[in-house]
Amino acid sequence: MGQKLKQGDRFPSIALRLTSGESVTLPDGMPSRYAAVLFYRGHW
Repeated sequence: MGQKLKQGDRFPSIALRLTSGESVTLPDGMPSRYAAVLFYRGHW
């Protein structure tokens, strides 16, 4: 398991594929400095 982020740490770069088929790279693809990321696994 990786290390937890601490206050003031920079969010590591990660590429995600959206349900629309597009992809976004965090944190560079975010439109503002502050954001919330929600992971929803859906109904299995």
